[in-house]
Amino acid sequence: MKPKISIITVHYQNKKVLFNCLNSIQKNIKTKHEVIVIDNDEKGTLEKQLLKKFPKVLYHKAPGNIGFGAGCNLGVKKTQADYLFFINPDTIILKDPTKPLINFLKSHKKVKAVAPLLLDHNKKAYPIQGTSTLTPLKAIFSLSFLNKLLPNNPISKSYWVDVTNKTKPIEVEVLPGSAFIISRSTFKSLKDFDKNYFLYFEESDLFKRLIDKGFKLYILPQAKLIHYWAQSTPKSKHILKIFKASRFYYLKKHFGILRALITESFLRLTPEIIALSLIILLSTWLRFKNLPELMSFIGDQGRDYLSARDMVLTKNWPLVGIASSVPWLKQGVLFIWLTALALKLGQFHPVAPAILTSTMGVLTVYLIYKLSKLFLDSKASVLTALIMATSPLAVIHSRLPYHTSPIPLFSTLYLISLSLNSVFWSFFLAGILLQFELTTLPLLVLAIWFFWKLKKKIFPRAIIFFLPFLPKIIYDLTHGFKQTAGFVAWLGYRSLSFFNPTSDHGINYLSVSGVTQTIFQYWQKFIIYDQSVIAIVIALLAIFTLYKSKSKLKKILLSFILINFVAFVIHAGPSEAYFPVMFPVYALLIGLILNQFKKPILYLAFIMLSIYNSYYLVSHQFVPYGPTLSQRLSLVKRIKLNQQPFKLSNPNNNQFESYLDNYRYLFWWQNFPEDQNANLTITINE
Repeated sequence: MKPKISIITVHYQNKKVLFNCLNSIQKNIKTKHEVIVIDNDEKGTLEKQLLKKFPKVLYHKAPGNIGFGAGCNLGVKKTQADYLFFINPDTIILKDPTKPLINFLKSHKKVKAVAPLLLDHNKKAYPIQGTSTLTPLKAIFSLSFLNKLLPNNPISKSYWVDVTNKTKPIEVEVLPGSAFIISRSTFKSLKDFDKNYFLYFEESDLFKRLIDKGFKLYILPQAKLIHYWAQSTPKSKHILKIFKASRFYYLKKHFGILRALITESFLRLTPEIIALSLIILLSTWLRFKNLPELMSFIGDQGRDYLSARDMVLTKNWPLVGIASSVPWLKQGVLFIWLTALALKLGQFHPVAPAILTSTMGVLTVYLIYKLSKLFLDSKASVLTALIMATSPLAVIHSRLPYHTSPIPLFSTLYLISLSLNSVFWSFFLAGILLQFELTTLPLLVLAIWFFWKLKKKIFPRAIIFFLPFLPKIIYDLTHGFKQTAGFVAWLGYRSLSFFNPTSDHGINYLSVSGVTQTIFQYWQKFIIYDQSVIAIVIALLAIFTLYKSKSKLKKILLSFILINFVAFVIHAGPSEAYFPVMFPVYALLIGLILNQFKKPILYLAFIMLSIYNSYYLVSHQFVPYGPTLSQRLSLVKRIKLNQQPFKLSNPNNNQFESYLDNYRYLFWWQNFPEDQNANLTITINE
């Protein structure tokens, strides 16, 4: 005999749940029926055991994981009955609900689909079942954070259907997709589920098409079944991504691409994303506020600008950068190239490279947040980004277009690579960092040690470290390998000196004490520029946290700090240029403190600290190094008014050749370059 109802369920990798459902169907449904199981599991290991246990079930293997809607459509093709009962495998039939549901459909011609009341594992009805038709406005108020902030807003109340204590049939516009009955003829007239929904919102789409035709839908409280919510689709980032994609497709299909984009953008806002967005805005404001007027522009920057200018004008790419603290040993050339690009795009305006480095600073704030998320909870990750956004020293260096300014960005990327155990990217970024500042060499040692401890195969992927060295290697082919072999020889000399307490670079109490004081000086400027007591308290708290924490992040931070501390001691006199590599680590230390103790008072304290730092930076004009760009430019313009050839003079016989290169660039930019043969000598004393 032809079955009266076809029960269709779609299975994916949850055999136990499915078998419980089938067992309840077998025991409790008395109406003449057939059961169709569509198996979306790519492994296909279900069939033999299912048919042995439930021989009357019609099993069909889908051609892969085709999604819920497409699976149901496939099941319908295998059915014979006039009524279709779609149920999730995480449901349990208590008492046959099919007879009252079918009778209700037969006696109400305007009703084309009906659903049973869903119960939880305690056999109590879920309070919210079914909805009205989803629109962009209802989505914004009902599916976003606004629903938590304003749970009783009238738009949300009109969307969600409360079935509490309801005994009469409940009219809705969208039935729960977990279990409902629809006639075959109605389902086919709607042309099945839209297979473009992989999972979620396929029922919203189906029932909207039904409602648009003037028909009605009801939940019938007399018919009940248990639904173990989300057991067939456990929560995960992958599932959440599918949910959002289906929601966007639904909005786009029924309301157009523009309204869908606007709505979806709002729906994806969470308190965490809103807080992070505000931090990014604050970070941007601090790094770009009054940049043309207040930018620092020291002589060493002018030297970089002149080299980059010549590169643009002559189209000759330099292969080495500026001199390091060892004059014959050059830094890498990457920052010169970046500066040349910025000057070219900015028509040689001196602020153009600062726009580049400030943008890098903002990007660093975002990447610090992403790095923190690998180890810390959401609140601690957001506060870590806030610390980086408002750190006085981090902001100052972002606004300073200098060869060390990109280091915090690439140091953060390096830390991310270590955290993800990426040998290739860790060594590549170690090579990049070494091109910005030679004192970042310890990061190569750290990468070797880190992956050796993990028993990771380093070679041949670690060879990528040498790729950023290609310009220097090409340069050395005609310069006696002074930069490559010379660097190795110099490094060996410094390392041997380290073990000689009487040498200038040897380890002794005074050298360690001096380096420790210098480290604290720049720690303080990173944390809070002018309050040493607060910096000491936070440093002690960080040390205690490193002692107590069991996070994987602790191991990374501790090894990063220790290896750089040893390098600073070897160098004996670390300058400010050596510390940008530590900025991400300092911010992560604060995040680790917050994650370890989770005290609201600590969150509030660091928020207040960030507010104070922001105020301090603005009120102190971002602490420029010497006269600001606008002040120097004002002097250049006054001298230019004389229209008399001139040459610049260094009043103090300053040892740095680049002492006045900032002015030389500005005079050139103002079309009034220096003339070494001029009779007029201009002395600039700062």
